[in-house]
Amino acid sequence: MLNKSIWMVGIAWLGSFSCSSGPKIAPDTAAMVNHSEIKSSEVEKVFQNRIKQASQTPAAEEAATLKLNILSQLIMDEILMERASKDNLTASDTEVNAKFTDFKKNYTEEKFQQFLKDQGMTVDDIKKELLKNATIEKLYNKEITSKISVAEAEITNYFSKNRANYNLPERWHVMHVLVTPWPDPQINNTKNDDAKTDEAAREKVQNLLHRILNGEDFAAVARDYSEDSSTAPMGGDLRLLSAEQLDALDPKSPFAKAVLSLKAGETFGNVIVTKYGYHIVKLVEKEAAGQHDLTDPKVQSEIRQAIFARKEALLKAAFLEMARNEATVRNLLAEKILAEPGSSTSTSASK
Repeated sequence: MLNKSIWMVGIAWLGSFSCSSGPKIAPDTAAMVNHSEIKSSEVEKVFQNRIKQASQTPAAEEAATLKLNILSQLIMDEILMERASKDNLTASDTEVNAKFTDFKKNYTEEKFQQFLKDQGMTVDDIKKELLKNATIEKLYNKEITSKISVAEAEITNYFSKNRANYNLPERWHVMHVLVTPWPDPQINNTKNDDAKTDEAAREKVQNLLHRILNGEDFAAVARDYSEDSSTAPMGGDLRLLSAEQLDALDPKSPFAKAVLSLKAGETFGNVIVTKYGYHIVKLVEKEAAGQHDLTDPKVQSEIRQAIFARKEALLKAAFLEMARNEATVRNLLAEKILAEPGSSTSTSASK
């Protein structure tokens, strides 16, 4: 009986030891991902950076929802980073430093320091973000992009089902840089650069126009500085637009007239003002009206890209679900909100 008692005590001691070696949950823990902690302070830092660009302070419930969304993204990022690490895909210091140099190249030291101050970031914060983005991109390339192929039969089948969509009016392939005269909470350019006043916007757009007219690559400038969140990542590409679509952008502005006055490859020499803000516009090419056949390389390329994008979106959604399923996640912020519905939202908003 004594031996059995000693054995039971030993088992209990081992159990307590194994628990003590597991993930530690502290008052500042927002979530646990496998054995890694995401702190509430990390969520709060992103949250504060988001709301300071908003036109008004969010209500308590809105603030709590935003924090949950931020935390959800941080959880997914941590899952992907751990997966990439297991596959030896973590971006190297050399890769990160090269991306940092590219990120910083168009800033003077004074403006770079001001950028850090405005964003509440340090150089290490930026490099950490660049490391994460580069690593996740490598993971996506391995698990998704490299596995996608588009067969000629798929292109032919797509065209046969959508042939009428390629009987097109005259169109203009347009690129633009947009600068808005107000704070934008959804800035998506590589510099995270945002003009917050009309004076700052006019100064910024004139500076960018001068740089473009003096030979800088239009797409690179758009990616770095355009405040159009949907087109900045694509180098400001508005793609092919009909005369009707051009006019619909802002019928009261000279936007369409400016585009129609350009020759292929030209950038309009003045800033164009619309209801959206200040624009710099370039015409890439002009396309004649008529039925476009599958023999047209542009049609083939467009269809290939469309099919590729659909496959990529599907595989990415499935991959993220699989990665999430294989991880052990505990969202303590969500638990707190559900446990204290009357007070958690006000707490999350007041931090």
